[in-house]
Amino acid sequence: MIRPEFKTILLDQRGAAVILWSCFVISIPIYVVISRSVLANPNVGTNPSIATPARVMFWLLTLVDLGYYVYWRRRNLPPDAIVRDAKATKLFRALEEFRGADEERAAYVVSTYVTRKVVIFAIVEAIAVYGLVLAIVGRFVQDQYWLSALSVALLVIEFPSEKSLDALIHEAEQTPVANAS
Repeated sequence: MIRPEFKTILLDQRGAAVILWSCFVISIPIYVVISRSVLANPNVGTNPSIATPARVMFWLLTLVDLGYYVYWRRRNLPPDAIVRDAKATKLFRALEEFRGADEERAAYVVSTYVTRKVVIFAIVEAIAVYGLVLAIVGRFVQDQYWLSALSVALLVIEFPSEKSLDALIHEAEQTPVANAS
């Protein structure tokens, strides 16, 4: 059984995930501002021999990134995968004060969940970075807007909700010790 005070510490890790999520989301408008500042210089991004192939390459990279996002999400973010593979993740320092097997399992599950969420945020963020590069290299500002919107939409989907974390903690508490490692 997980002590109420330790459960509070576990649920507080969601706050760290939300802060990191917010940093990823906030960076997208920053990319738009950066591209607008750079594009104020009329000499930037005017070479069509570089811009057109770069545009094709970055849209292909976007498709690859989307495929990897779907694959990685299906493979690593389902609750059973998080609980099953929890011991493979480094335990957060804030969660080292566990007592007993239930709390240890829950601590590793929460560490795994937050770590995997950050990875998924980075995968999604790459799409917005591709848009930034397209805007700067080829003045494809519309492409940047589309890729930024896609990235924001995926980040909204990946918001680390309290409900999902609470369900993972409950599942970790219910999982027998032999199946958790």
